[in-house]
Amino acid sequence: MTRLPLAENMRDCWNAIGVHGDRSCPELAQHVHCHNCPVFADAGRRFLDAPSPPEYLKEWTQRLASDVAEVAADVMSVLVFRIADEWLALRVRTLVEVTGPRPIHRVPHRTGMLAGLVNIRGELHLCIHFAKLLGISTSEAAAAPLADKGTSGKERLLVVRRDADSWVFPVDAVDRVCRVAATDLTALPATVSRAAGRLSCGMFSRDRRAIGLLDEGQLFEALRRKLR
Repeated sequence: MTRLPLAENMRDCWNAIGVHGDRSCPELAQHVHCHNCPVFADAGRRFLDAPSPPEYLKEWTQRLASDVAEVAADVMSVLVFRIADEWLALRVRTLVEVTGPRPIHRVPHRTGMLAGLVNIRGELHLCIHFAKLLGISTSEAAAAPLADKGTSGKERLLVVRRDADSWVFPVDAVDRVCRVAATDLTALPATVSRAAGRLSCGMFSRDRRAIGLLDEGQLFEALRRKLR
């Protein structure tokens, strides 16, 4: 396959030590995914600015006109995170970004599942009490950062989107992106709350942790229903 010429100082570290490599890059602790890293963004700009080789467009026209090779449908990339004592995962395709804590402002006369509004890069998003949606018990201390607080604390905000719906929810910790096969999933134990059970499609193990995989379809439907 013909490749676009790359600048001499352009590195594909994401394939070596990033999420597509051995994940040893120290920057993953901060950015979680290579897509959030400025090195990746800079490489993308350099790639798009590079001139195309003479045969590049012709080759890709032929490739796109041919049958698409089958991709393993039973393997998915998921982001692992923690709420209170529960480890959960959500498919990366629904993830927009992971960001640090921001002020979350209450909406007058609205309580319950809705925590308030949060400004992410100049765009207002609805922020939810995710633990309440899943029926996860949290202490008052853990819940305190949700109410008109500043940017102190170690919690992260996950911005997720599916179709036209986008939401933000705080988590206590973000672990990493990993790949999970359908054969890795097992049934949920009876100890899982009814709410979490309805919104999960199974469990898998990583680093001696039992991690619940959220069903994105059920999750977004529950959010729309609860916040009408």
